[in-house]
Amino acid sequence: MKQPTLATWIALPFVAACAACMHTATPPDSAPYHALGQEPGWSLTIANGRIAYEGNYGEKRITVATPEPRTTFNGHRYETPRLIVDITHGRCNDAMSGFGFADTVMVIADGETYRGCGGERRTDWDM
Repeated sequence: MKQPTLATWIALPFVAACAACMHTATPPDSAPYHALGQEPGWSLTIANGRIAYEGNYGEKRITVATPEPRTTFNGHRYETPRLIVDITHGRCNDAMSGFGFADTVMVIADGETYRGCGGERRTDWDM
């Protein structure tokens, strides 16, 4: 039996981590994905083949067909001409409530960038 090389031992944790991130690379089609941010307040929902963004406390609304997501290192990205959504899997606490969420979300709506949290609510991460 061939012995593993040093490079194999070094790479193992990275391969395991990547396998875990690929397992959760896109939100399930059957469950809506929600995200939110503060100052100014915004929300985003990905469901039923659509991305619905509401920004600046409801003054700006953009609804687009959900494009095929592009897998990133630890998440995924949706790109349309008016809306870009980057979802990165990792702890995020909402700036106003302190509630914990599974993902950090960045939205670029008509060229303006907003940051917030999304995905599964994680009560063990609340501040």
